[in-house]
Amino acid sequence: MIAVPDFTDAPWRSRPGIAFLRGADVWDNHERSLRLARRVDTLRAQGLGANQAVLAPDSPGLDLLLMQLALARIGAALFPYRTGTAETEWRTLAGMTGAEWRWHPDSERLFPTGCGTARTGDAADAIALLIKTSGSSGSPKVAMLTADNLLASALAVNARLGLAPGDLWLTCLRLSHVGGISIGYRCALAGATLLLHEGFAAPAVMADLRARPVTHLSLVPPMLARLLDLDPTPPPHLRVLLVGGQATSRSLVQRALDAGWPIHLTYGMTETATQIATTERLTGTAPESGLVGRLLPGIQVAAPGCASRPARLRIYGAMVMAGYANPSRDPGQGLEDGWFETADLACLADDGQLKVLGRADDLRVIGGNNVSLARVEAVLHEAAGIREVVVVGLDDDIWGHRLVALYRGEIDESSLENWCVRRLSGPERPREFRRLARLPLLPSGKYDRLQLESIACQGLI
Repeated sequence: MIAVPDFTDAPWRSRPGIAFLRGADVWDNHERSLRLARRVDTLRAQGLGANQAVLAPDSPGLDLLLMQLALARIGAALFPYRTGTAETEWRTLAGMTGAEWRWHPDSERLFPTGCGTARTGDAADAIALLIKTSGSSGSPKVAMLTADNLLASALAVNARLGLAPGDLWLTCLRLSHVGGISIGYRCALAGATLLLHEGFAAPAVMADLRARPVTHLSLVPPMLARLLDLDPTPPPHLRVLLVGGQATSRSLVQRALDAGWPIHLTYGMTETATQIATTERLTGTAPESGLVGRLLPGIQVAAPGCASRPARLRIYGAMVMAGYANPSRDPGQGLEDGWFETADLACLADDGQLKVLGRADDLRVIGGNNVSLARVEAVLHEAAGIREVVVVGLDDDIWGHRLVALYRGEIDESSLENWCVRRLSGPERPREFRRLARLPLLPSGKYDRLQLESIACQGLI
């Protein structure tokens, strides 16, 4: 285990906390400092300099956390990637980002990739983190985040969620995704403690929520559903349960609220160093679908009022990436005068909350009608006996598309079909219902929509 992120160089300032790793010994602050100093010396001795980039696998997670600290101290960029990535893929990643080095944890060696050249420049403007987008429904890109992006995000999130010295944040999100690796920066800044799980296993997470004084936890909706299935009783010390990464159904939120879990809904993306809007702790009745709270300080958006027709959300502010990666790591790609246009349709409610209405590309034309997959999923979540559901749109020669609902729950297919008759218009009603034992997930914990579409096409159960 490791004493967490101690960024001693400007602009980071931290008070030391301790990060735990299941099944390993605790690294106290002295031990962490020694290991960090050795890692920095090792990297520099092997030729790593400021403004260069290092590909590093996300397992073992403890080693990646140490690399996160060491590279921040050197002024180099971290590019975490999924352990087990094929050589052809990581070579492609190196080529598209100009990453100069690849780290081998077992041998503690840096190996040159043959890509990129030495760079110089202002450390504050240099790229600090290269991170793939989640790729849940298409080809991923790589966002370039600067030290200033990461600092602005950590400051705003910590203030909104009240993260402070003595707090304990359990992370079970993959460290090769922005939702996982960002927790290290937040804990570093706050002097909080990080409890590391290498991946999500509901029984193991629940055991630590019961046994340790965990105050903060980040989950995507499928993870929350599986924890509630295991044991709905709220953990005794938990103050903040941050739920995001994809749309969260009202029924799931209500289920957690009724049990007493401290839910905060959030919305953000890789390109904004995680969240840009987060609710206060929810109580009572779950909010209207799509409401994700007020904007964090420093964020501006271009979005119509909710009485108007929704439009693609555009975002500007200190958290917005420097641009999508390119071999020269030049800024600006994917931005227009600093503004980032998302694929999400959104509006601003009268009380200032951001409302996300689904992706612009989740619309399917059925019999001449625009149908939102997100809306159909939201309605299906209201059916009794539905635990999880994903709706996919398949091509249809006559109607343009036909919808297939793949779900987990107690209700049978014919009962769910009958339930939909009174609640969805004709074009919105799925033509097939498939009950599955489990909906497949990506390593990020989100639903694997490409695999679910394949299941729908092949008729597999």
